[in-house]
Amino acid sequence: MKKIYNSKKICVIVIALLSVLVTLFFVGCTSKQIEVKQVDGIDASLGDRAYEYLQTLSGEALQNRTVGTQGELDAAKYIAGLMIDWGYESEYSTEEGLGLQQFKTTFKRLSGEEVKDALAHNVIFSKKSGAEKSKGEIIFACGYDNLYSEKADVSGNLWNADGSYESGSSVAVMLTLAEALKDKVCDYDLTFAFFSGSCYGWKGARNYVDNLDRAQLDKIALVVNFAMLGGGDNWYIYSGESKNTYGSYLNACGGNYVTAVPKDRNIGQFALSEDAIYNYAHIGMLSNQYFFDVKQVPTANFLSLNWEINDNPLFSEMKGKDNVYHTRNDTLKNMVERKGEENIKAQLFEVVKTALTALDDSNAETFETVLDVAKSELPDGGTQSGNSATLANIIIKIVLIAILIAISFAIRANLTKNFDKYVKAKKAKEGENVDVKEEPKPFEDAPVDAANTQEPPKTPKKSENNQEDDPFM
Repeated sequence: MKKIYNSKKICVIVIALLSVLVTLFFVGCTSKQIEVKQVDGIDASLGDRAYEYLQTLSGEALQNRTVGTQGELDAAKYIAGLMIDWGYESEYSTEEGLGLQQFKTTFKRLSGEEVKDALAHNVIFSKKSGAEKSKGEIIFACGYDNLYSEKADVSGNLWNADGSYESGSSVAVMLTLAEALKDKVCDYDLTFAFFSGSCYGWKGARNYVDNLDRAQLDKIALVVNFAMLGGGDNWYIYSGESKNTYGSYLNACGGNYVTAVPKDRNIGQFALSEDAIYNYAHIGMLSNQYFFDVKQVPTANFLSLNWEINDNPLFSEMKGKDNVYHTRNDTLKNMVERKGEENIKAQLFEVVKTALTALDDSNAETFETVLDVAKSELPDGGTQSGNSATLANIIIKIVLIAILIAISFAIRANLTKNFDKYVKAKKAKEGENVDVKEEPKPFEDAPVDAANTQEPPKTPKKSENNQEDDPFM
């Protein structure tokens, strides 16, 4: 009986270990649980403040921020003026003022017209860490240009769209965040990057990243990008194609207000650049942070839409409403009619609050821990298709389940075999004539000898609690 007991013990251990391995695999496919302290006392009026900046950007003086125009330069100088007033510094400057990184860019308008060597201006300001040694650089990024001067028709009439959803709300969040952090002492260098040319393929972000050497890129601990805020049903934090610790941390900072990024993200089979990590893209990737991604820098993209609808091949903003992104309907007036002023303020506030929570002193240790492992969790740089990546995960799961089922059946067969041997041994011990080679048929009637009806002698009954009689002990 000792052999049977040991066999059972080994089988139980094997099943337990396999169950743990399979469970860990599936848990690994879900987000990691991170403990975050929600910060009390973050001023709810920050939502109103962000909305005020949005109104200014959509006003007559700044509503034309089209790259290559005087309006774009005016908007750049407006942003730079605020950052200077708040005490931020910049290593960039032009004859137009401090904080402006001027560059030339070539792009095609939506009509197909090519514009060569257009002057554009990124606005870059920073604040050095208050620590003795900085733990790295955190970059907050957004685009600030729009499509106001795009031609709406063949007659040459302009769109006149102030771009409140595409860029205005993101700039408003960045300015509100910069104002709230102007006096904060942080262990990281903070950089605020307002990029131009975003509406034509994120030209400003690409120019900025292309001018950073490897040492500067390695110094960057995290890039947080803001895009298309205030105009969607939900808002999301996209931090990559696979789950990572810092993404889980940022989502935890957002609490119940941030919506989980769905697994089926309408992946399109097209590459954005020659050095792309993946040979596909979707709306979560499509913004300024993309060019940091391909340089192996951890990034997160804050954006609002409705990823669950998937009516549009790329994305959908709001249920039951036409999209305004990259259209002449992208105006603050239209946003208010669609979503409501208070709802816009509420979403902008939650985005600002999430960023402030992530940087708060009460979460400093956790933040440092998640950023310490951020680069080790990045993809290895090998390109793959979205379909093949998904298929590979499915195959691995099916194989693991099949192995577990096969081992379970093998264990069951082994236990059944040992049980049958035990039954035969027990019957032999009780004096019954058991033919080992031929299995007994318990439900088959045995022939009766009418001449001999004498009952066989009864065997003494054993105790029901005898351990030796238990086939599993």
